Amino acid sequence: MPVKKISSADVEIGMFISSLDRPWSETPFLFQGFPVRDQKEIDELQKICRNVYIMEPDEEIELNTRPRTPTPEPDYSDVIGRKHYQVSIAAREELRAVQVSHNEIYNLMMEIETALLEDRELKMPAIKKSIEFMVDSIERNPDAYIWLTRIKKYDSQIYRDSLSASVWATTLGREMGLERDKLNALATGTLLMDIGKTALPGEILHKEDRLSEDEWAVMKSHVEHGVRILSGKNDISADVINIVHTHHERLDGSGYPASLQGYQIPLLGQIAGIIDFYVSVTSPRPYAKAISPSNAIYLLFQQQGRYFSELVIKHFIQALSTYPTGSLVELSSGEVGVVISQNPGLRLRPTVVLLLDPDKVPYDSHPIINLADDNDEHTGIPVNIKKTLADGEHDLRIEELAF
Repeated sequence: MPVKKISSADVEIGMFISSLDRPWSETPFLFQGFPVRDQKEIDELQKICRNVYIMEPDEEIELNTRPRTPTPEPDYSDVIGRKHYQVSIAAREELRAVQVSHNEIYNLMMEIETALLEDRELKMPAIKKSIEFMVDSIERNPDAYIWLTRIKKYDSQIYRDSLSASVWATTLGREMGLERDKLNALATGTLLMDIGKTALPGEILHKEDRLSEDEWAVMKSHVEHGVRILSGKNDISADVINIVHTHHERLDGSGYPASLQGYQIPLLGQIAGIIDFYVSVTSPRPYAKAISPSNAIYLLFQQQGRYFSELVIKHFIQALSTYPTGSLVELSSGEVGVVISQNPGLRLRPTVVLLLDPDKVPYDSHPIINLADDNDEHTGIPVNIKKTLADGEHDLRIEELAF
């Protein structure tokens, strides 16, 4: 999603403010990111800021601040809550166990693209094997795969987004208590949901400016291409095809390719749509700054009941935790770090690797602080997370970090 710097004098009602030229804590605004709703907010912005950063809606992510008419929620009681998963292994132990399988699934993504470009058959047994390893790991403890996916440096934005989406979708399905076959379908479907983009011209895929109307029509065709590539394969389930076909549909019928509404969109397709949105806005791109997880959640709140299911978003927030693994955070001590794992039952107090000291100077080593039991060494007061940061703030890019 493109982010543009403008003068506060040019702010208009309806714009979405993503960041300011001063710390949020020094302003009266409650949220780190908000839509401008009235002249009073414009006046306040002009009083305290010279410049602001706004998010410009792109073709894939529509930000609409008009009053919405809620879409009736489908009933998913026959699918949700069928299983109850518990963390059965510590994140560090799981990390050691799955690093090899994580690298294998990344290499598999490159092989998939090469096979399609060379018009060769996909190696579905290899894909299924890698998916099984990943889902096994996420069942035990989601933190390991989330962390590995965040710090991996990818050769392709498509690889990064596809693997991130697969990990988060499986994590969300786990939180919702979906049975194992549905977790496998989510992992596979979201990994492959943009596979149709391999059939599109490179100049459209990598264009840094806004797409023209004709170019956007071509871009949207990646859904049909993806369905065509996967259809007719005996080892691809109907759930996987439905995910690929419906991950751009929206509850109010504003999505594509079929303008489906409400009950017409399968649950796994709705999950995929939410995950696709989250990964898109929180991942840096050459032409757009990433936004923080808290901003992304705020945007989802703005669109729940209209574009996305309120029930699924509620579960996603639970799955993310308050401070998702892999998030850049600033602590009450002034230090900056990245969340590496969660502490069950203590959603506000994860474990953090410290990157910058209180003066924002990089640490020579990378101390690890468990917020569940650490206090500020000077005040003796428990250290808390002050706010989440977008990837790239303080020139910190998570995939470029080395520990």
